[in-house]
Amino acid sequence: MEKKEIKLNHFNIYAVIALIALIYFSVKCIQFYFEVGIPKEIWEIIITKKTIFISNEKNKTTNLLENLLFLLFVFIPPLLVYLFVKKIYKICNYFLSEEKIIISDEHFYYTRKLAMFNLKKFEINLNEIKKITKIPMKVSTRFSTNIPALAILWYFKEQERILIKDKNGKEYKIWNIPARKFSPSTYYGTPKDDADLYIKELREYLKLEEKIMEDSQETESLNVEMKKLIYSHPDLSEKKESFLILFFSQIFLMFIFLVLFIEGITVFYEGGIEILFFIVMSIACIVISYFLIKGMKNAIIYFFPYEEYEIIEDRLYYKKKLKLLGKSFIMKKFDVNLKDIDSISSLPPKISFRGLKCFDDLKPCKRIYIRLKNGEGYEVCNFAKNPYNYVAFFQDVNKAIEGEFIEIFNNIKSFIENGEKKYNFEKQLEEIKSNYNLEKSERYNFILDKIIEEGKLYFYKDEEKFIVNAEEIAIKNLEIFNTMNFEEVDFYLFYINLLSKKENQDKKVLVGFNGIDGKEVTISKLKDDINEIRDSKSTFI
Repeated sequence: MEKKEIKLNHFNIYAVIALIALIYFSVKCIQFYFEVGIPKEIWEIIITKKTIFISNEKNKTTNLLENLLFLLFVFIPPLLVYLFVKKIYKICNYFLSEEKIIISDEHFYYTRKLAMFNLKKFEINLNEIKKITKIPMKVSTRFSTNIPALAILWYFKEQERILIKDKNGKEYKIWNIPARKFSPSTYYGTPKDDADLYIKELREYLKLEEKIMEDSQETESLNVEMKKLIYSHPDLSEKKESFLILFFSQIFLMFIFLVLFIEGITVFYEGGIEILFFIVMSIACIVISYFLIKGMKNAIIYFFPYEEYEIIEDRLYYKKKLKLLGKSFIMKKFDVNLKDIDSISSLPPKISFRGLKCFDDLKPCKRIYIRLKNGEGYEVCNFAKNPYNYVAFFQDVNKAIEGEFIEIFNNIKSFIENGEKKYNFEKQLEEIKSNYNLEKSERYNFILDKIIEEGKLYFYKDEEKFIVNAEEIAIKNLEIFNTMNFEEVDFYLFYINLLSKKENQDKKVLVGFNGIDGKEVTISKLKDDINEIRDSKSTFI
């Protein structure tokens, strides 16, 4: 294979200008923070144990508003600096770097570099690459602002558009191709998707075909050695962003409610019709807070935890865990016998409504139903993606999202089904091992019964001896036969070509060989014993 190199250079003057602007705004925020004397005020509060709550020296409302303003000055500048520094890193990582792919005879190399610094790199064996697919483009935020710094935060948003999956299930996201945010076609048309061209080129070079996933009972066979499967929501980073928006909105709403509550109490004791205004506004705050808390609850219960599927012997153990501060907390669990599972089916997705993005992103939707033979069942695998977050480039976004779920569904379904197959296989293999460890005479009869029952046998011939064994599972899976090249032979042909010929009657054959010993008989004796067993079975029938 000819060595191939593909480059994608992201350097542009706008990114450089944005980088300089963000550094300038960061410095200005830090200067403002110190000029106002916020660190000094915080230190005085800590040293003198000065309270920031209501004092008796001033009007209650006025003092509370001052304290609220102080808290805003405490938190907002550091938050802005954090956002600016984070965006500086992303600009350097995605908008000033160079992505390069090198494909050799055996390996797929990827690097993302900024000057002499490697920001990301990996290497995959070509034989391990399972597929290369496109990641749907996320919709640009339809939002404008007169604050330049926030405009920069909005404009430079990364868009990794190519997903590479290997046979072990590991994923690699590469190729930042951002949306042209100021182009009308981004919102109202169907702009050209450059990711398709790169994907087509890679598939052609690697001779990979695009696979169409279908939701069917025929699932792809996974490695039967897998005993644990972990599923986490594929869109987790966006869910965390939506959670943070709701969280800070709730904190801000709490301060507003506190101001309204205290001012309302003051008006109540002083008398006046204004109390109705404060009651209505307080109720509005409580209602809004309910939806905010519900959205955060959904994130914590359905999106942040990861689901663990583990098979131990003949049982499936399910655990939904939330990792917090380095520890995992079990939020839900159950275990069932694999033989008790009647079916594993997919549930339809919930219809997404165009509302507030942070609420739409956190609508839960369990997509897999494990039904037991007794009629009970369990809903697992929360998979919820808002189609309005993506741009449709000559394709149905809902179809693309559903295709992603179908792959997850097939993996989980195959894992569970293969777990039962593996358990049954191991039990069967244990039984076969015990049969091959019987006494020679018992083993001899067992092999002959299997030959007649299955209508085939496994024949090994070398210069010294003939060996006759039975059972495909034993021949292919027992370690004792790994070095022996057994030939599968039809019983009828074996009987005609070997057992029935006179010149072979006195030849020795080893039946039921287990790596140590077997029963040695002549071809003539083997023929007679087989005929006897066949006759006895026919008489019985």
